[in-house]
Amino acid sequence: MQSYKKQMVDTLLFFLAVDSVQGAPADGAPFGAGTKEMLDKFFSLATSIGMRTKNIDGYCGFAEIGEGELLGIPVHLDTVPFGEDWTRSPFGEMAEEDGETRIYGRGAEDDKGPAVAVMYALKALLDEGRAPRRRIRVIAGLNEESGWKCIEHYLEKEEIPSMSFSPDADFPVIFCEKGVLHARVTLKKPAEVISFSGGERVNMVADRAALEVTALSDAAFSKCLKGGIKVKFIDGGFRLSAEGVSAHGSTPDKGENAILKILYAVKSTSEDLADLYDYFHMTDGSGLGLKLSDEVSGELTLNVGKVESTEDTLTFSLDIRYPVSYTEEQVLKSLETALSEGAVVTVQGRHLPLHVAKDSELVKSLIAAYNEVTGETAEPIAIGGATYARAFPNAVAFGPVFPGEDSRIHQKDESISLDNFLKCAEIYRKALEKLAF
Repeated sequence: MQSYKKQMVDTLLFFLAVDSVQGAPADGAPFGAGTKEMLDKFFSLATSIGMRTKNIDGYCGFAEIGEGELLGIPVHLDTVPFGEDWTRSPFGEMAEEDGETRIYGRGAEDDKGPAVAVMYALKALLDEGRAPRRRIRVIAGLNEESGWKCIEHYLEKEEIPSMSFSPDADFPVIFCEKGVLHARVTLKKPAEVISFSGGERVNMVADRAALEVTALSDAAFSKCLKGGIKVKFIDGGFRLSAEGVSAHGSTPDKGENAILKILYAVKSTSEDLADLYDYFHMTDGSGLGLKLSDEVSGELTLNVGKVESTEDTLTFSLDIRYPVSYTEEQVLKSLETALSEGAVVTVQGRHLPLHVAKDSELVKSLIAAYNEVTGETAEPIAIGGATYARAFPNAVAFGPVFPGEDSRIHQKDESISLDNFLKCAEIYRKALEKLAF
C-alpha cells in the first residue's frame, strides 16, 4: 500500500477536518450538519473508485461494488466530542513524535482512519483489474458514538450482509465482545451536597468534575490539597473541582476518573458520601456486587461516565461491560440489590454480547490475513468494547489498534502512526482478497 500513501493521508486529513460530533438535527441530517458533510465526503471517495452509493435518510449510507452474496464492512464517521487540552489540532495535523510520523485528529483511530484504510485497500485490488466474487458494501454510520440509531435504521431498511467485519476495535481479530449496559442510577442527594456534575459521555472516563458541599472534613480538605483538587470558598460552603484523564468506557482502568477522584477526597465528610465512593470506585464492579467473569470474555468492567444533580437527587451514568455467559437481567438484579433503598435504576442503552466461532470462515480468513502481513501467529481475542459487529449476524471486529499499542481513542491527541495506518490498509487488502476476490 506504499504507493497509496499520499492519497490515503490526504483523504484522512480531508475527513478529519470535518467536525462530525453529533449536533442539532438539520434538514436531511438527523444527527447534525457535520455528520451530513462527512457522509458526503465519504460518498465522494467511494464514487471516485467506482462504487455505487446510497444515502439512507441521512441516518447512514453505504457504498458497494460487485454482485452476489453480500460482505458488509460497517464503519462510523461520527466522533465523540473533542475534549480539551490537545497539543495538536483535533481537526487533523501531521507531526513527528518520538521518531515516527503521526496523523492527529478526532477520529484518526476511531473510526475515520480505519474507514479510509478499508477504502484504499479495496481500491488497490480494483486497480489491479480484479473483480470481486462477493458484493462488498461499506456501511457508514453517523451515530455510533451516541446511540446507534443509524445502524438501527439501516437494519430496518436495508439488506443484511451474510458476513461482516468492522474495523473499529483491535487486532488481531475479535471473536467475542462483552455485553454492554448503559444504566442511570438515581439516589437521594446527601444532605451536604449542593450540586455535583462531571463527565461528558457515559462511554468516556470523566476527565472533569465539580462538587459543591456545605461542609468538608479536615481529612477531606487535606486529601483535596494532596490530590490536586481545587477548593474554593463559596457562599454557604465549598466548591471542589478536579481534572482526570479520559479513556474509553470499556477500559476505565486506563483513565483517571475525576468523579471518583472527588468522591475519594470527600468520603470522610459523611457516611452518605462514603457510600457513594464505595459503590462506584471499583472498576470491576465489586462495590455493586458485580464482580463477574468467565473464561471466554474475562471480567466485568464498570465506568462512571457522568454525574448530574437536581435539588433532591444525584444521578450517575454507568457503562457496564459484562461477560458473555451472563445476562442483562442478572446484572440489573445484582445492581438493584447492592444499592440503598429508594435508588432507581433505569436502562439507557444496551448491546447484547457477541460470540462468533473461531473456526468460522470469517474468523479463520481474518486471522490468516493478519498473521500473513505481520508475520505473527496470533489468535482471536475477546474485548469489552462495543462495535457495529454485534449489530449484524456472523460479524466480528478487526483492527485498527495493534497488540500492545498505546491507543488514544476517546482521549486528547487521538492519532494514528503513518506506519500503522499503511499496515492496517495492507491487512484489510489481504482480508478482502481472501473473503471477496
